[in-house]
Amino acid sequence: MICLCVTSERRQKTLRIMMALRQGSGGHGRLIEGAPPAGEPFVVWGQRWLSEKIVPPAVIRGTDWWHVDNGFYWPANGRPVGYYAITYRGLTPVFFADADPRRLPFRMAGWRQSRGDYVLLALPGMHYGRMLGQDMTDWCERIVPRIMAHTDRPIIIREKGCSRPLAHDLARASVVVTHSSKVAVDAVVAGVPAIVEPTNPAAPVCSTDLAEIENPKMPEREKWWSSLMAQQFTLDEMKSGLAFAAMRKMKDHA
Repeated sequence: MICLCVTSERRQKTLRIMMALRQGSGGHGRLIEGAPPAGEPFVVWGQRWLSEKIVPPAVIRGTDWWHVDNGFYWPANGRPVGYYAITYRGLTPVFFADADPRRLPFRMAGWRQSRGDYVLLALPGMHYGRMLGQDMTDWCERIVPRIMAHTDRPIIIREKGCSRPLAHDLARASVVVTHSSKVAVDAVVAGVPAIVEPTNPAAPVCSTDLAEIENPKMPEREKWWSSLMAQQFTLDEMKSGLAFAAMRKMKDHA
């Protein structure tokens, strides 16, 4: 049995998600208000509050856990429509080599061959990865001089929650640099190369070394896209059992 944990600080939102997962669990999921019993597998939403309380001991014990957050693409952002991403024992999606390319096909722009005018630095949310011991404040404080060590291009900073349209910031960007932000997914879909941390969902089609900032990787993206889309779900897809089946597959692949 997998505990489907409802976060009190976002009860309405997380209850909607967990009820959808329970409906599609085939009797293998049960709703829990707050923390699950110690050692029992669970699903939890978000980067704060309940996640920060129950994930660290689960990591120490080796307990199975799945994490729900906004979709990698077309995110729900708390609405009843859109997609939610699910990952296993961390925040990084696994790679499904056999993912169905017909599920959410998308025509991506060709890789941008002109080098652009500036580096677009997309800062992560400060709560990202805190439950796993990551420190985004430290990363943000160090990243600008690290970029400047490898390029003379000006740096445009995009903070999380920026009101500017992302397309505006990508329009003349040479490359995107970010830690965990899903801006990297949008960038590579738009044909703009990116340099990210290995845990970023776009890492398989990005550079992970700032030394490559003037010559970033621009690989084939179709298999990565199919794999990523196989790990995000609408509420209806949760209710249908598609998400629960994928959760088992993530565990098998991990």
